[in-house]
Amino acid sequence: MFLRFLRIVSAFLLLGLGLYFASISRCTFVPFEQDKEMTTALPGKGTAAAELAEQVVGNDSGTTAFFPLLSGIDALGARLKLIETAERSIDLKTFLIKPDAVGKLVWLELFEAAERGVKVRLLFDDVFTTARDDQIATLNAHPNVEIRAFNPLSRNCSFAMNFVLDFKRVNRRMHNKAMVVDGTIAVMGGRNIADEYYQIGTDHEFADFDLLLAGAVTDQLSDAFDLYWNDRWAVPLDRIASADPKPLQEIVARFRAQSESPEFEAYTRAINSEFLKAVELGKAARHDGSARVVVDHPDKLRAPPGKGSREVADELYDTLRGATSDILLITPYFVPQQKIASALADQAAKGRRVRVATNSLASTNHPYVHGGYASYREMLLNAGVEFLEVRSDAPALVTGHDTPLTMHTKLAVIDGQTVFAGSTNVDPRSIDLNSEIAVIIKSASLADGIVSRVDALAPDYAFNVVLGQDGRLRWLYSGKTGPAIYDREPGAGLASRIVAFVTGWLPVEGQL
Repeated sequence: MFLRFLRIVSAFLLLGLGLYFASISRCTFVPFEQDKEMTTALPGKGTAAAELAEQVVGNDSGTTAFFPLLSGIDALGARLKLIETAERSIDLKTFLIKPDAVGKLVWLELFEAAERGVKVRLLFDDVFTTARDDQIATLNAHPNVEIRAFNPLSRNCSFAMNFVLDFKRVNRRMHNKAMVVDGTIAVMGGRNIADEYYQIGTDHEFADFDLLLAGAVTDQLSDAFDLYWNDRWAVPLDRIASADPKPLQEIVARFRAQSESPEFEAYTRAINSEFLKAVELGKAARHDGSARVVVDHPDKLRAPPGKGSREVADELYDTLRGATSDILLITPYFVPQQKIASALADQAAKGRRVRVATNSLASTNHPYVHGGYASYREMLLNAGVEFLEVRSDAPALVTGHDTPLTMHTKLAVIDGQTVFAGSTNVDPRSIDLNSEIAVIIKSASLADGIVSRVDALAPDYAFNVVLGQDGRLRWLYSGKTGPAIYDREPGAGLASRIVAFVTGWLPVEGQL
């Protein structure tokens, strides 16, 4: 009798466990395995973009022309102008999309391009995208548009439960950002589709960096797009959400009629930027050189953290190790881990000038990451590495605009010759967890332009961090308000200090 009772209890336990795991499976289900059409970038030959690229770079098949997009409004104008002039194809991938003014402008321009017959492929990462599925799907409903979500969350349970039940997968994100128009002209760098990256109507300014590119390297950017577009984790949006495109048609009509709307004002400023006028007149700062694209393979996101291929991180490490005179590393989040920290310390010990520009605790939008950075700062200062930390209130001091500043630029300049630009932060999330893309450029003029700009702006916009004779940290400022010395994280609030301090003690570096 007792054995029979145990069998019954065991059967109920197994049934309960089976139902439990089945419910988890349903909750975390994403339609990855369904077949989808495999497509590749369309050739741009014969388009106005291709003709313009040929005029810019001439007959040298190995040359690429680069135009730095330093201003947010210029970067938005370049994107909108390229979309407006596209004739055959637009391939756009981004880490996040917000339903704000910039998101609206990009959506309307893509819709109008599709109406002209342009084929639009849009790939976005799902986790930090705040635009709703139905908002995104309005554009996807157009027959000339296909949108895919990369590694999307399951729609069968909440955002939080996705992380609770399926953390191993949903914690791995596609951080790549690039746009290629007609296969021949591209924009790539650090900006996402959201107002704060383009100086549009926000209470916070992100200082970021993109490149407008024409020439040989755009083929490599198209190949990098195709790699992710055709990956099994790129899920067609129509498997997740659907919508009627009619509202978007009505929004386009209203937008074009409302010349006094905030969105139209932003559009007008962007599309008529002085930078675009200079490009059209051939007077914009242009840099020529050779370049190659490096992109992490999507399989990186399916391998254990730090165990898969890390093409971008390895190239960055090799580039830093190969310096012979000087390194300027610009990154919003600097948690170098031992490998890169040792490389920078070794280079400084050899007499190379090594500078790191990053956010101060007051300017960072992620104070917990600053806690990880702070644990390396003193060691690297002792090794001879120099640190610049962005001053959050610099716009108020320099221009009178009371807008807090956060630096979001990702760049490295090596020996006045090599520029490493793209989506990569110098932190464990970029190095081990997320996928990234970068372009490695050989151009002395571009390198010199970046270094000269940093040198010119640093006194007003950044602190020099040094070690005093007592071994304690000091922040030196020599800008608009005159010389000043601070002996604690300047401008940082109590909450940020606590978060950074606690994070520095916790064993969470791998997630920063």
